[in-house]
Amino acid sequence: MLRLKLTDVPPERLVGVKVKIFKNKDDFVEFASPFYTVEEVKPNSVVKVKKDGEGYVAAFCEDDFECATSLGKVLKQLRTSVVDLTNVEDPYPYITGIALTAWEFDKYKSEKREVEIVFSTPNKEVAQEALRHAEAQMFARDLASEPPNVLNPKTFPERVMEKVKGLPIEVEVLDENDLKKEGLELLLAVGKGSDVPPRLLIMRYYGGGEKLAMVGKGVTFDAGGYNLKPANYMKNMHADMSGAAAVAAATLYAAKLNLNVNLESYIPLAENLISGRAYKMEDIIRSYSGKYVHIGNTDAEGRLILADALAYAKRSSPKVTFTLATLTGAQIIALGYDIAALYATHDEDAEKVEEASKRTKELVWRMPLYEKYKEELKHPSADLSNVGKGRGAGSIIGALFLKEFAPERWVYLDIAGPAMAHEANAWWCSPYPTGWGARLMLATLKEYQ
Repeated sequence: MLRLKLTDVPPERLVGVKVKIFKNKDDFVEFASPFYTVEEVKPNSVVKVKKDGEGYVAAFCEDDFECATSLGKVLKQLRTSVVDLTNVEDPYPYITGIALTAWEFDKYKSEKREVEIVFSTPNKEVAQEALRHAEAQMFARDLASEPPNVLNPKTFPERVMEKVKGLPIEVEVLDENDLKKEGLELLLAVGKGSDVPPRLLIMRYYGGGEKLAMVGKGVTFDAGGYNLKPANYMKNMHADMSGAAAVAAATLYAAKLNLNVNLESYIPLAENLISGRAYKMEDIIRSYSGKYVHIGNTDAEGRLILADALAYAKRSSPKVTFTLATLTGAQIIALGYDIAALYATHDEDAEKVEEASKRTKELVWRMPLYEKYKEELKHPSADLSNVGKGRGAGSIIGALFLKEFAPERWVYLDIAGPAMAHEANAWWCSPYPTGWGARLMLATLKEYQ
């Protein structure tokens, strides 16, 4: 279990392995001697040393965030450590970067390691925000790391409701009967193959200010339906709800941070499995919006449940709606595991996300909503199909499908790569689903205050 603490007590008065951060290479080498010479030091080097019988971890930091992620990998091996941030101008990248790689999902291990990291800093306001952001991401990772026999469309809302106690957040859960009554037939279709019916989780936080909405894809396990995934492609599909996890976490911590926004979050939850009831290729289903959708592939299920949730979110007329989803493998082909694909109908909203991204180091790259590609979604018997005709531009075509159902002012992040970056052994994450997007959404929401 990882515990993160803040204090303004000087580090020399605290118990634990002291962590010293150096910006000057010569100072680092002098402290770390005899382990390094100036010629041997690489940027963001981290080393354990002993001085006068006391243990230290020393780091030479050129890039604050990258250095912090290297530190986290070392500090997770220690019982207690004290990170000296007294001379650091901005503690945010250190607190969040260390948390990213020191965190561990050990709920199902019989032997658990207790790790405590104390940050000594006089910059309380920034440090407190950083700690809340780190906690949000760790909660998103807790959700995304749960095995599918534990977390499903029923237990996901229960887990969230445990966390909202004492917070100014209203929670509503639409069950199978509610979904039928409301007409969210796409969400119902995707969940029909499971013995655990789908749900729509709605979280409302009214902190004043702009009216905003978030929508997160919550497929708690994706076998592909009748377009069954090969076994190796089912690996990690318990984390196909990473968008939902990030949205839930960001909503919870928006309240904890008292952000000055009015926020409604919509999280459609379903398992995409096989049974005699499951939906099939060539089905045509009426969406909540009234548009009919042809099912060209049952493994393109995320866009279906999001389509109904996006159309449902329109009812409250939010100024801007944000969507996070592990939607396409095409995003990984285009941008890899470090960078999410960003789509937006308005430049000013894209710019706010890009600015927030610089703060949190969750990288985004804006992609085009190229309308000509919408031809790929045409179908002779329905308003549109859920997949394109070919293999090209998969992430863009997925975004164009969602745009058909989204509110007019809309921002969408395809996070398939960064949410699963542990698979690529990305330098900035530990070997678990990353919880990517929780901090980015909190920083973005702050841009609308």
